[in-house]
Amino acid sequence: MGMEQTPVVLTRWVTFTVADEVYALNVLDVQEVLRAAEITPIPGAHPAIRGIINLRGNVVTILDARVFFSLPEKPFDDDSRIMVVELRTGEVAGIVVDSVAEVITLDEDDVNDAKRTSNDEGSEHILGVVPQSSDKGNDKLIILVDLKGLSDLSTK
Repeated sequence: MGMEQTPVVLTRWVTFTVADEVYALNVLDVQEVLRAAEITPIPGAHPAIRGIINLRGNVVTILDARVFFSLPEKPFDDDSRIMVVELRTGEVAGIVVDSVAEVITLDEDDVNDAKRTSNDEGSEHILGVVPQSSDKGNDKLIILVDLKGLSDLSTK
């Protein structure tokens, strides 16, 4: 009997940038990416909440990734995108990011290793960090994010 090879399970992630860091969300959680939208502010909302938009008749709460990750705010520009994600509650939220880069494929084992080694750096929304080697030969770190639990924000 030879060694059983466990099949490689690949997961797909959408990478995006916030303040020169590269983050990634599981493709299955991302419903769509919007270029821009008319955001209506909500008085008295959590600081990370930019406001709400009307997305084909549905009201969607929009969060600012920079505020969320405690980074300096930046005005919307041509590269800014709103990533529309589904939360654990089934509701949909949008998150404003500096730019959306590409869809990458990660080995599920690497993702699970990243989850195991990540110590809580003050954010329960960070699953872990995966090194991603680029063609230029320099490794960059991709921060895997789980925004499914974001609904906690909108209820505070």
